[in-house]
This record gives sequence, C-alpha cells and structure tokens, in this order.
Amino acid sequence: MKRIIIVFVGLLLVGWNGVPENELLEETLYARYHTYLDQKYSDFILCPRIRVERIKGDTRRHVAFASALNYGSHHGEIPYNRIHFTLTDTPEKGVVINKVTVEKGISEKESIIQCRKKN
Repeated sequence: MKRIIIVFVGLLLVGWNGVPENELLEETLYARYHTYLDQKYSDFILCPRIRVERIKGDTRRHVAFASALNYGSHHGEIPYNRIHFTLTDTPEKGVVINKVTVEKGISEKESIIQCRKKN
C-alpha cells in the first residue's frame, strides 16, 4: 500500500509540477529503500540521490548507493547533515543494508550540490 501511495503522489507531481521522469524515479527508488533503514534515520528525506548498479549485468540483482539531507535543518540556522547508505537487493536475500554513514554539518556548498537538479 505504501508503494502505491508513493507512486501515486509521484505521478501527481509529474502531472502538476512538470517534475522530470528521471527525478521522479530517483525519488521513488530512494523512498522504497529508505524504509529499510533504522527509524533514527527517518529525517533524511530531503534532496535524495540514488545510483543503482546491476550485479554482473543481472536486472534482478543490484547494488544501490544513496544519499539525502536531513529535513530538520530545512527551516533553521542548523547546518545540514547528509546520510550515505549502500545496499544490495537480490531475489535470494531481499534488501540488505551494507553501510550507513552520516556526515554532520555539511557546508552550504555541499547542500546546494546535493539538491541541484540534474540536466
């Protein structure tokens, strides 16, 4: 049910705001994998980026590298923190989070780069 809602909201954004399809896909994939993280990382939803690589060319097995900023810093003077996580997704083991790191207090320049729209 949660995935259906995410996709529906994403489709609405594309229709109403002209969000590029690749950006929507990136946000949808990030939202899908973000749910596998521990609840203490729930604030890391701003400006998501994700890169997916196939394992040995197999379309059903892949590694994902993701990052996002914490939403809590969006309205304040507090510098952003950024999460980076890596996971594998295979039919045999499902989604396995391999590594999670948090960069504390990233620079304004880095936060702008994280949020920059791809051309």
